[in-house]
Amino acid sequence: MKDERWRDLEESLERLMPYYERMNRIMSLGNDTEIRNEGIENLKDCSYYLDAGTGPGNMAKMVTGRIRAEKVFLMDPSLSLLKINSSNGERILGKFEDMPFGDSTFDLITCAFSFRDAISHEKAAREISRVLKKGGIFLLVDIGKPDNAILKFFFYLYILIFPIFSSIIVTRGRLIHEYFTLFYTYIEYPSTGEIKKIFNESGLKLKKFGSRYGGSLIYQLWVKE
Repeated sequence: MKDERWRDLEESLERLMPYYERMNRIMSLGNDTEIRNEGIENLKDCSYYLDAGTGPGNMAKMVTGRIRAEKVFLMDPSLSLLKINSSNGERILGKFEDMPFGDSTFDLITCAFSFRDAISHEKAAREISRVLKKGGIFLLVDIGKPDNAILKFFFYLYILIFPIFSSIIVTRGRLIHEYFTLFYTYIEYPSTGEIKKIFNESGLKLKKFGSRYGGSLIYQLWVKE
């Protein structure tokens, strides 16, 4: 993703944040919480936990409500979003592609509905692998992008229509431009198969995979071996 578009995306996310989780719920047909929980069920207590692309902190709250972590880090590239983050943890300003942590720092990293917003998914995957300890777990939860051409066509229609629908319901149409900005991140987001390849090449191994609605919502549980 080009830097100019990424800055527009960051500003759009900041304007959308008061409505973002409700709109995510509508767009996922009420399954965003369920797909997160399916992934979280595979996690266990840890020492150092990072929620990358934490936003308002919803994923971190769900994780720490199910497992115990000795220290929690909440990383986001937006200072505005970190300020409204309601989770307990150390707030860190940082991007996926250049994480301000040492090698092999974390036992657990989660990323929910934010990896698609990375400037470079390849660089982001390498950074996640770098800061993850050997034997550490990475849980990715996001919208899936089917590899099948026909399913991909219907996926694009869905992603194009539902932001408008969600924006009309939640913001009375005031933030349609901002949600169209997010649409471009879906266009540029790699397919589910490509995501698997990216993380495999970064040194992680896929241990578990779950999906809903034909792969339009997914979780992937990765281990660094």
